[in-house]
Amino acid sequence: MKSIVYPFTISLLLVIVLFIAYDSLEVQFTTLLLNLEQYQWRYAVVSFLILTADILLPVPSSIVMYMNGYVLGIVTGASVSFTALLIGSLIGYYLGQFTSMGLKAKKEERANAFLQKYGAMAILITRGIPVLSESICVVCGYNKMPLKQYVLMNVIGYLPLCVLYASFG
Repeated sequence: MKSIVYPFTISLLLVIVLFIAYDSLEVQFTTLLLNLEQYQWRYAVVSFLILTADILLPVPSSIVMYMNGYVLGIVTGASVSFTALLIGSLIGYYLGQFTSMGLKAKKEERANAFLQKYGAMAILITRGIPVLSESICVVCGYNKMPLKQYVLMNVIGYLPLCVLYASFG
């Protein structure tokens, strides 16, 4: 029980201290967000690069997509998010394809059979799930899923997700 109490107490104290020390933090963040509207193109470029890098880096993409809708508007925010995620998924696909180098073991043949049977559905279902979304991209490339099918499933999976996040922003 002690192993849980100490980290919990330290975390709780840290949060309380941060709220006391930075009581105007919410006002500062709101001001910063309102000022971003003056620099929409800069924000769009940075957001695009961050979402594209999501395939390799741990990026909270849902928060970035939400902020895209808030700062850039629904249409532009969803478009920036969608394009960046689609490019990131292609990077993941080609990264998986590059790592396979045509060398396959028998166990990997089962994975390929699973991917051929459920691959399209796996892409659609995992588009909004952190880590799984990126992992499926690499697996699809590794197992040489047909590129047209892969891109189509990503478009179908990402488009509603980007519009939804942007509209809530």
